[in-house]
Amino acid sequence: MSIFDIAGCLVHRFSSFPGFVAAIMLLGAASAHAESMGDADDLANLSLEELLATEITTLSRKAENLGGAPAAVFVISQSDIRRSGARSIPELLRIVPGMQVAQIDGNKWAVTARGANGRFANKLLVLMDGRTLYTPMLGGVYWDVQDTDIAAIERIEVIRGPGATMWGSNAVNGVVNIITKHAADTQGGNLSVSGGQGGVESVLRFGATNDDFAYRAFAKVLDRDGNVSLAGDDIGDDTDMVRFGGRIDWDRKNGDELTVSGEAYAGTSGEYRISRSVTPPYEVINERETDVSGVFALARWSRNIDDDSQIEARVYFDSYDREAPTYDEKIATIDFDVQHRFRLGDRHDLVWGVNFRRSDSQTEGTFEISLDPADRTQNLVSAFIQDDISVFGDKARLMIGSKFENNNLSDRNIEVEPSVRLATDFGENGTIWVAASHAVRMPSRGELDGRVVSAVLPPGQPSFPLPVPLVPTANGDGSMKSEEVTTYELGYRMRNDALFVDVALFYNDFDDLRSLTPAAPICAPSGDILQINPACLATATHVEAPLIIQNDFRTETAGVELAVSRQVSEWWRLQGGYTYFHIVNESAGVLAGLAVQEDSPDHQVSLRSSMDLRQNFELDIWLRWVDDLEGQQIDAYTAMDLRFAWSPKPALMIAAGGRNLLAGDHMEFMSELVDLAPVQIEPEAYIDIRWSF
Repeated sequence: MSIFDIAGCLVHRFSSFPGFVAAIMLLGAASAHAESMGDADDLANLSLEELLATEITTLSRKAENLGGAPAAVFVISQSDIRRSGARSIPELLRIVPGMQVAQIDGNKWAVTARGANGRFANKLLVLMDGRTLYTPMLGGVYWDVQDTDIAAIERIEVIRGPGATMWGSNAVNGVVNIITKHAADTQGGNLSVSGGQGGVESVLRFGATNDDFAYRAFAKVLDRDGNVSLAGDDIGDDTDMVRFGGRIDWDRKNGDELTVSGEAYAGTSGEYRISRSVTPPYEVINERETDVSGVFALARWSRNIDDDSQIEARVYFDSYDREAPTYDEKIATIDFDVQHRFRLGDRHDLVWGVNFRRSDSQTEGTFEISLDPADRTQNLVSAFIQDDISVFGDKARLMIGSKFENNNLSDRNIEVEPSVRLATDFGENGTIWVAASHAVRMPSRGELDGRVVSAVLPPGQPSFPLPVPLVPTANGDGSMKSEEVTTYELGYRMRNDALFVDVALFYNDFDDLRSLTPAAPICAPSGDILQINPACLATATHVEAPLIIQNDFRTETAGVELAVSRQVSEWWRLQGGYTYFHIVNESAGVLAGLAVQEDSPDHQVSLRSSMDLRQNFELDIWLRWVDDLEGQQIDAYTAMDLRFAWSPKPALMIAAGGRNLLAGDHMEFMSELVDLAPVQIEPEAYIDIRWSF
């Protein structure tokens, strides 16, 4: 089936939804009405030409224009953040073609790029102002605590594809960098209150400046409601959180810049959990809470030595504590990073740097989840270098570089993660780029030391006629190796006064992916192998059937990511996205459940319409279609987010809207640890009030 056939099928499918037809009619009516009113202010504050000139820093750790970047790059702008109506960072990431974002319950998300999704999606590196949010415990990101003042985010840069050359292991399928605003850009007071069916949240922020010194401080209170079970009953997957923080920027006239920022939070994350034990009733579904708290502090200093040389140093401390129903964990991380950029001759722009990170983790396990040893220290030392070379008379750029890492969780002494990227002008308004990269994902603590109970089967099962319960478990292996991927990419960007098109194709060759290998059943608590000593059943509380995490899986994936932006008029912009993801080939003969390659949709479609109906009225409509998840037996769904905003005064904005409209109560994802009961995500309406003073 061609892409055109797929598009035809999607249009036919959408046309069966009355809400979709009504939205298109609404767009047409608004268009006719706005034409009669004359021109309004620029819609998104950025023309398409300015969009291509948007500054990004994540790809090569230096400022460069988006238009000539030799990678699949997408920038979520301040306008996107404000007009999306999103209340969390995962919701914002739905905007990006190639990202797979699914809500598990009221505070847990599965977020990845280019496949292998899960609550602990371990192939996507997420940063905030260069501080890693990736947890070394189970891999991935705890999205329930990755929050901030959304209005203080400058932009979110998303690199789809490996970013390991710049950012190291775990930047396998992509890098998300959340960049907050300079303190000088958040002056005065700002109060925002949002409430509705999804709960209430409020943010109070104040900032001030004095010559070259600026600061801001904020406090945020979050009371987010839960969703419903498969039976439609209200459940306790709600969230209560208090957060406060701030940022200081000191821009010296001699070229020095110093930034200090920090946040602290505390609260609870509710969940609809499957609790397991070896006594009747063995498995029950109940509402539990995880107590969460944490703090971070970051300092960054930079100096322009001259026009061709800059140096930057960054240090941060991050500590968090999670007291979950299944196990407790405390992690403290210190990270120090230095980089230097300089020009060598007329053609070479080099950047190099070194990094040291130390993470101390402490855990306290239960029957359901435990780690042995309970405590561990992880050290990581790395260095990188990259040369950005002007070629073909400055009509093309060639980027060559590599990262070199040493850490005590990897099977190799040194991990080498090189990349080669080339971008060149293609026609009058186009850029074409190609890239080849190699990246690794080092094992998490859970994969090395962990034991997770995935079920408790009562005694006397027809297939397991035992006198005691049978307990399948996933068990870490201290000899697990790093996962590897080699990625090949091809991309094209085209722009003119009214149209922007960005398309990327990729092919991933994964090796040494984690898998599950059955081991001999053992009696517990004696530890005797059942086949060798059947008499151990006489004293056993249960029989454990271990599945050992190893590296026996490989796969090849490919896909297409398309982003289109059309400036219909000065007051109306349409933005669309399409993602196709395909598993080309995968190994057989092993239990590859933990690879979760099937837990990403084959197709995704997004269409956003943003209109300035008058100078102080905004209408935003966002339609999404997400294909089914065959591996989880979750149906495809169509959802619409609607936002109408009115600014009676420049300092006041009142917005009303809805999220997940059209979709009804629907499932989007299930936790790969099989620890949470299925949850249906509900549609919701909200009112948002923002006042600047």
